[in-house]
Amino acid sequence: MANRNKVKGTGWETAVADYLNQQLGQYREAWKDGDRSVRWKDPTDPDNIRRNVQEGAADIGDLAVHPFAGECKAEKSYDLASYVRQAEAEAVNAGMPFGVAYVKRPRAKTEDGYAVTSIRTHAAIVRALREAGY
Repeated sequence: MANRNKVKGTGWETAVADYLNQQLGQYREAWKDGDRSVRWKDPTDPDNIRRNVQEGAADIGDLAVHPFAGECKAEKSYDLASYVRQAEAEAVNAGMPFGVAYVKRPRAKTEDGYAVTSIRTHAAIVRALREAGY
């Protein structure tokens, strides 16, 4: 029998990746209605959000969400400081400028979960957006 917490975590990672890909226009229209194996508009697009393979000591996060390394957490109680610390360390390992923790909100839809960063990371994101003209 599979580890129940592992199954829960994998489900959260998949839900976040699917939601972000849908919102960012990476999936074919109505991909859930037909052949789910052909979900990508362009399977080779580097902007597709994918689940990462675990890397051991030099973990690169659960999701590749360029320019973020995403760490997914689906736990009963929150430890935001630990989640952010882990996401930022994994961003360094992945060569990404930003780390973000995607935290499941109990009994809520995926889109109502939390994307948590440090204020330092938030300031860097704001700076990057302003430099890009936003």
